[in-house]
Amino acid sequence: MNQLQQTAIEVASLLDAEVEVTGETCLVKKKRQLNIHTDQNNFSCMLELDISFKKLKDNGHAMNIAEILLLPEELPAFTAAWSSFYRPLPVNFKQRCETNPNIVCLHLESMECPKDFAARLSAALQALEPLESIS
Repeated sequence: MNQLQQTAIEVASLLDAEVEVTGETCLVKKKRQLNIHTDQNNFSCMLELDISFKKLKDNGHAMNIAEILLLPEELPAFTAAWSSFYRPLPVNFKQRCETNPNIVCLHLESMECPKDFAARLSAALQALEPLESIS
């Protein structure tokens, strides 16, 4: 088993997800259910989170990318858990947020060990669990 395959297995375990390795890219397949409430309608949908890492270096670092869809009320809990994780964010970390009244799309990108990125992401997603039980 090579370094990419071993890292993929560890990331899958951290995120409780399936992974698919294609060439130098590892795609993480994790689903999340969202219940969207508007003034007149309620929608429940199952979304696949867009998470990947690619070009794993010998030092264990790779380009990690995630696109996470959140409810607006989940954003503060997610970002607090994400930024307060015990490992500091790398200096090259990039974040972009696109919002509309009912959904937030958070784009996250960093060059770091995929296991660190996955552990931070897992902690941030776990921070949403108490909010999910309220809705």
